[in-house]
Amino acid sequence: METRNCLQFLTSLSLTLLCYLLHFSAADFTPADNYLLNCGSTTTNASFYNRVFHADGSSTTKSDSLSTTTGSISLKNPNPSQDSPALYNTARVFTGGGDSIYRFHIRRNGTHLVRFHFSPFVSQDFNLNSAKFSVFVGEFLVLGDFSTQVVVVKEFVVKVEIDVLEIMFRPVNGSGFGFVNAIEVFSAPNDFIIDDGARFITASGATEEYTNLSSRVLEVIHRINVGGLNLTPFNDTLWRTWIPDEDFLVFKYTAKRVVTTDTPNYQKGGSTREIAPDNVYMTAQEMNRENATIGARFNITWDFPVVSGGARHLVRLHFCDIVSSSLYQLYFNVYINDYSAYKNLDLSTMTIRPMLSSPWYIDFVVDSDDSGVMRISVGPSDWSTPLKMNAILNGVEIMKMVHVTGSKTGKKKKRVWILVVSVVGGFIILCLAVLVVLLSFKCKKKKPKPRPAESVG
Repeated sequence: METRNCLQFLTSLSLTLLCYLLHFSAADFTPADNYLLNCGSTTTNASFYNRVFHADGSSTTKSDSLSTTTGSISLKNPNPSQDSPALYNTARVFTGGGDSIYRFHIRRNGTHLVRFHFSPFVSQDFNLNSAKFSVFVGEFLVLGDFSTQVVVVKEFVVKVEIDVLEIMFRPVNGSGFGFVNAIEVFSAPNDFIIDDGARFITASGATEEYTNLSSRVLEVIHRINVGGLNLTPFNDTLWRTWIPDEDFLVFKYTAKRVVTTDTPNYQKGGSTREIAPDNVYMTAQEMNRENATIGARFNITWDFPVVSGGARHLVRLHFCDIVSSSLYQLYFNVYINDYSAYKNLDLSTMTIRPMLSSPWYIDFVVDSDDSGVMRISVGPSDWSTPLKMNAILNGVEIMKMVHVTGSKTGKKKKRVWILVVSVVGGFIILCLAVLVVLLSFKCKKKKPKPRPAESVG
């Protein structure tokens, strides 16, 4: 028992040191568009994980990104906690029942990451815990009737093909106001979401290719560092947060954490540091075979809560063989919702040049069922030899596709109504004009001609 505890302690210590060391070795990513707004602040810029968020109320920011907001005020937290980031001590509150719009000028079209930071607090005039509102990104409704009583960051992946991206906040009737503490809008790498290559798992369990993936608006639901520790934006080139997987493991005794100190061997056509950071590929869960007999077959399974009722999700699984001593030893199967998603996966053949510790990821498109759970499993393949029977997983991302009908319905309906009224009104006026002309001609036609005078005998 003492030996086991010692090993667990050393593993945790290694992971902690690894996170700090890799931060300094990670290459920086410089996005073409990079808007970071400290909402509700008029003069103060706030630092958050070594990134500077600019006050959305300053004249500099207004000329650059914040075009107009109607019925909004700046609000400051009168009683901030000591551990609260400065970024969360102010908020932009949207009132007046109208729409408030941020406009961001886009320098390079393509995939962008959009994040909203919400940290509700109570002031003399507003209790942000009771706010209820909707948020639109472009024409898509990304948050409908949204409210929160806890600190939360909502992240979306959006393909932008216009010069100006609008983000609109609309208070819901009854609440009367909405709020936001910070907004991020920045470019993602060109290969962050690619159109082809995703595997669509149908309701019957069949697998077919899913195309045009980059056109979908995605909401990040889970981002998991399997076998590793919590990763903050400090450790990620795209400033993401990754959480450990232990809470999602169905049977913890089936999994064993693995960690390496060797940096990943990135290859062209494979994964990149922007797809997932080094830390994700340098840790994993493998089959725990310590107390199992040789050749024992079992799966490692994780259950992730998702939106039920057929909501479509992108499931991105990250792999990096850090457990094998040589190539062509590791073969395993991948299952999603108990369906076979990938059979006889051989990571040695995935990249152009066969190499161990070479990061790879696979995208799956899956519809959720009524259980409200996305189940992911890895287990041994029929190709596995009894002594080399194993399966691994390094990372998981689950993103919900925003439904195509989620749009600025109120605004669109208003435009359609105005168009209908204009067309119908014009048609009526035209008909009246034609009627007047016809009646005029008819009256002239019916006008009696003068009779000649009768002669008298």
